[in-house]
Amino acid sequence: MSLITNALAETAELTPALAGLTPEETAFAVGLFTALVIVWAILQIIADWKIFTKAGEAGWKSIIPIYNYFVEYRLCWKGLFGLVFGALSFGINLITGGDAAGLTNGQMILVLAGVIVMAVLHCIESQKLSRAFGKGTGFGLCLFLFGPIARLVLGFGKACYVGRAL
Repeated sequence: MSLITNALAETAELTPALAGLTPEETAFAVGLFTALVIVWAILQIIADWKIFTKAGEAGWKSIIPIYNYFVEYRLCWKGLFGLVFGALSFGINLITGGDAAGLTNGQMILVLAGVIVMAVLHCIESQKLSRAFGKGTGFGLCLFLFGPIARLVLGFGKACYVGRAL
């Protein structure tokens, strides 16, 4: 057996979902899942590129981490409100270090408050993005709850950028 097949066989022993599969079946399942994830990611990148292009921004801006959030918020909000969201997100990651296990009560309350504020801002941003493309509240709710699917609809659909909503 090859090195990859051995590694997949060990994975099958550790993962209940893959238990009982032969190494070849495990390799096929992992390969199929990986292929689907790659296709999904490519579709998301293309949809975001099209959303930015519809809004009059260069499509490449949608694939630059952090900058793409700033540009998208600038499409929906007036001023530098997107920086608040980014700073809050960065601050929470800085406090937790990516792990909330060893936080004090005060830090945990601060992180929880930050997460709540971020969720509210994301909900408002979803509504504003929906309105910026001439869609209604229902589509904004869909953007909030099912963002990747709604972004595909926004990017590949007939929606046109109409400008920032108030």
